[in-house]
Amino acid sequence: MENIKIRSLLLYLLLLSFLFGASFFIYEYITNAKIWSLNPINRHLSSGSAYCGKILDRNDNVLAQTVNGKRVYSDNENIRKALLHTVGDSAASFPSSVQARYSSELFGYNLISGFGTPKPLDTTSNIKLTLDSKVCAAAYKSLKDKKGAAIVLNYLTGEIICMVSTPSYDPSNKPDIKEISENDEYKGVYINRALLASYTPGSIFKIITAIAALNNLEDAEKRIFKCTKIKVINGEKIVCMQDHGDINLKSGLAKSCDIVFSDIAIELGKDKMASEAEKLGFNKRLCAEGINLSASKYEIAENSSKADLGWSGIGQHTVLVNPMHMLIIMSAIANKGTPVEPYFIDSITSPKNNSFNIQKRRHSSMGKMISETNADKIKDMMRHTTANNYGDKMFPNMKICAKTGTAEVSKEEPPHGWMIGFSQEKKFPFAFAVIVENSDFGIKSAGPVAASIMKSVYSGYS
Repeated sequence: MENIKIRSLLLYLLLLSFLFGASFFIYEYITNAKIWSLNPINRHLSSGSAYCGKILDRNDNVLAQTVNGKRVYSDNENIRKALLHTVGDSAASFPSSVQARYSSELFGYNLISGFGTPKPLDTTSNIKLTLDSKVCAAAYKSLKDKKGAAIVLNYLTGEIICMVSTPSYDPSNKPDIKEISENDEYKGVYINRALLASYTPGSIFKIITAIAALNNLEDAEKRIFKCTKIKVINGEKIVCMQDHGDINLKSGLAKSCDIVFSDIAIELGKDKMASEAEKLGFNKRLCAEGINLSASKYEIAENSSKADLGWSGIGQHTVLVNPMHMLIIMSAIANKGTPVEPYFIDSITSPKNNSFNIQKRRHSSMGKMISETNADKIKDMMRHTTANNYGDKMFPNMKICAKTGTAEVSKEEPPHGWMIGFSQEKKFPFAFAVIVENSDFGIKSAGPVAASIMKSVYSGYS
């Protein structure tokens, strides 16, 4: 009798193991079959039957298509490299790319027949992006050999006009795996830095601290701060770039005075600063085109000092931001406090219809981030910063509101350079964010990239 019980138990365990294994296989098959099918060793690729759909930019320039059974990309090398992270390559190396995420629409994939669906059941489609390939190529050229990201967004519609991440490679002439893994030139190449990376923000975070001040300090705009270059807090130093003397919030942002914003953070305290940052999307999971962005973080540990809190108000200490998130905040300031949700797929077209079947988008509201009054005040401060610090010659005829940032990352490495901003002209409703890793001051590194990109946008959309 005891033997029967033991055998029954073993049978039950075997049955459960079988059911678990079968369930796991089915789950993996359903969720990952498309990626497996995209592997270059798969005969579906060499036959050409899978790669049918085209990827086009907003002006109908072909970014990827199949010719004689082979997947080919733009004729322009800069465009191919600039759009690698968005379009993807033939090996589906970039999970957030169009060729990986929309393979079933592009390549006629389904769970039953895989790729190469019989013609009567053909479901292949073309996909049109909101991106302008020429603007993206200009951004890629401006970033040169530096690692970083550059993004431009229409802050009224949410359309992403430009999204470039570097380093990159040519999908038509992909380096071998060993070259990519051993060459520093390609370090981090598989990361779309615009969407999936977070960085120390430096002085661009002063915009968030300024919003926190406007929300919580009744006399924020009238308050006079005292900057003598060095401030000692419980034996720890906060050092500004120069002695600004008596200075208010507006001039503090324009001159990027560290003492002003460290004083604000210390006065508000870590809980209030964290609360204000979270209203603006920090410590949350935000999306762009259905892709989860790398989270921006504002977290101050319990044992942190007052000086640490002060440095956090300057955008240092442990603060991290995602480039696309900063662009969302720019759209909120430009739109009287309400941001737009970014997207880069314009439409998907079925070949059965001889015209585009445009997907009607209902942009989900991200909720109001800032009051209309304070959004306009920050806009005015950023406009003042550009006109009086950077100069309007940098962005001719655009009436740009902007802020640069220089983010210290370590004693051994150069700082990251940032520039974020937007045009206050509704007829030119574009915002931008640029990050250049381990480069120089923001105005020297990210500034020229931002200026080049926005001039390219202005020439085509003004």
